[in-house]
Formats: sequence, C-alpha cells, structure tokens
Amino acid sequence: MTTHDFDADHGSAETGPRGCGSRAAEGGTLGWASAEDNDARRHPDAASRTVLLPEPLSFEQTVPRAIAHRRAVGEVFVTDSRQLADDDFLCAIQLPRGHSLWADRARGFHDPFAAAEGARQSAFVVLHRYLGVPVGLPFSMQRFAFEVLDLAAFQDDERWPLAAVLRYRITNLQLRGGELGSLTLTAELAVDGAPAMTVSGDAVFMSRDDYEALRAFQRARKPIEPGRIPPPAAPIDPAEVGRRDVRNVVIGEPLEGAGDSGVIRHPVVIDRSHPAFFDHDYDHVPGPFLVEGFRQAAIVAALRAGLVASPSVAMAGLLVDFAGFGEFEAPLALSAVAGPVSAGGCVPVEVTLEQFDERIAHGRVDLRPFPGPVTGAP
Repeated sequence: MTTHDFDADHGSAETGPRGCGSRAAEGGTLGWASAEDNDARRHPDAASRTVLLPEPLSFEQTVPRAIAHRRAVGEVFVTDSRQLADDDFLCAIQLPRGHSLWADRARGFHDPFAAAEGARQSAFVVLHRYLGVPVGLPFSMQRFAFEVLDLAAFQDDERWPLAAVLRYRITNLQLRGGELGSLTLTAELAVDGAPAMTVSGDAVFMSRDDYEALRAFQRARKPIEPGRIPPPAAPIDPAEVGRRDVRNVVIGEPLEGAGDSGVIRHPVVIDRSHPAFFDHDYDHVPGPFLVEGFRQAAIVAALRAGLVASPSVAMAGLLVDFAGFGEFEAPLALSAVAGPVSAGGCVPVEVTLEQFDERIAHGRVDLRPFPGPVTGAP
C-alpha cells in the first residue's frame, strides 16, 4: 500500500522548453479554457485566443477550504469547477503573488510546483464535488507526476497573479465492494488557453476503520516510540536551494558517504509549524513536503555536479512513486544523483527517500533553466 496525499527532449519554438520526458502538446490552444477579465487585461489577446464556455469559470473567490483539504483559506488556490461529463471536469486556479512559500523564489517566473499544488487541490475538489467522495474519507496518492510543456507560460509580469484552468479526466476507476477503490486522474493545465503543464496521479481509497487499522499495523512493525520526535537537523543554506527564507528549507547539509557514485544524501528537516506544508495535522510526513525535499536535493546534486549554473532553476518535471509512510518519530534521508544534461538543457535527477534503511519513495526531478531573465536570485 502506498501512501501520500501524491528520455530527454526539448520544446519547439512555439511551445518553449519542456520537461526532460516531454510529450508534444496537442494543438496550440485548448478550446475548453475560459478567459477571465483579469487575464484579458493582463494579456490583451487572451480572449481572442480562448474559446469561452457558456458560463466562464470564475476567479472571484476560492472554493470551500474543506474540499481543497486546506485549513487556512489563504492556502486554497482553487476558485471554481465544472463537470463536463461523467469523467471530464474543469477547475480554475489562481496562484498568489505574495505567498510565504511559493513566492520565496527569484523574481521573473511563477513556480510550476505551485501550479502542481493547485492541481492537487483541484483533484480533491473533483472527488468531493462530483464523485461523491465524502470529506474526511482517507485516500492517498500512490503516484504523482507533472510535466511542464511551456515554461514561458509561467512568466511573472509582477502585476497579476497567475490564473490557469485544468481539465481533469478520470480513468482506471475501480470499485471494491460497491465503493470507490482506486482511480487515475490526468489533467492538462492551460494558461491563457495555451497548454502549459500536464499532471497525473493514482489515488487509492479506504474506509476510516481500514485506514486506522493499516496505520496501526504499520507503526507496530517499526522501531519507533510514539510521540518521541528526534531533534531536527540544521537546514542547509537557503541560497543553495533557491530560497531566501530558511523556514522554507527542508533538507540539511549533505551526510557523509557519497563516495564516487555521485549520490548526495541529506537529512530531512521537518518543521511541523510551517503554515503551508503543515497547514493541518497529519499522522505521517505529507507528500507535498517530501516533493519539495526532492526538489531541493535535486538542485544541490545538479549544482555540485556542475550541471546547472544557479539554484534558481525550474522544476520542469516530476515523477514520484510512494511505497510507504514517512513517520515523524525517526530520521528521514533523501538522496539524489544527477544525470547528464539533455540536448535541450534539461537535467534529470534521480531521487530516493529512505527511513529505517528502507526505500519509501523514489522518482525523478527534471530541472531546467528558466527561458529568460531571472532577477533577485538568492
């Protein structure tokens, strides 16, 4: 049971750089996207490039925080949703410009990972609003992936928040005893009607009783003392991972023993008072926090291998499979090893998460320089 809330190529001249494992976008615009008046002001030709829905999606206010799995209203990025068919849905998201985590970056571009967080919240909205999944029913992402198709779409004009529309499709829906057991969600994200990112994930559902029994069984087999939290490691210099605020650093200085393999290992630095990563209580280390750890470990590995010139690089792609829960009562270690730079300038980095000498997550982070000037770099 996996457990969390989730060959080189380059873009054409029309779509711009994409992730290391890119797929060509279909067409130049997505006819299902809606144009909001603020987007039309930000990009005057947006309305002419977008086919409007009969009732355009709204960016006026957020959806209820509970269905986005957030405690704080300020952490909700989803503003509207619509069902097109039994397995076809739209969601609107808006990324804040002054967020304590997602705006802790070099100026010039929005963070694609913030858009992926909006997509993650959108998946919850779809499940609760349209598939009858009750709020509070335990479910988790066993696999989470995204790929940036056009980094230029994330350019920050420093005037307007980034607004985007996702089209979600449901596949591989499986029932267990007449109840929803698992499914796959795939999404295309469009900015101003043009494809900018793809997102996908595999979700597994279970009853509250089954979840609690599973967690009790798993924890009983681990050498932990419930409630006894080890002291956190000291965080690495924020500038090494493209951050300014040390509170947003989630890895420590590299551990000993990298050897000649090129693998760099880091302790995971957990601050459970962090307002974004730990917006609400968890009984395990949450997936989005671990993905940020993968990103930071990948940046350090690529920098120290001389494969990127600056820590202010885009996470242009991600694929991660979760094989177990991370517990708070024992140290976690992240490892990363950077691969060769692709012909398109993308750096693939293999990443692994371990606890109790067992792998509990594994995947790849694709790093790519932003396609334009980045100012205010750490």
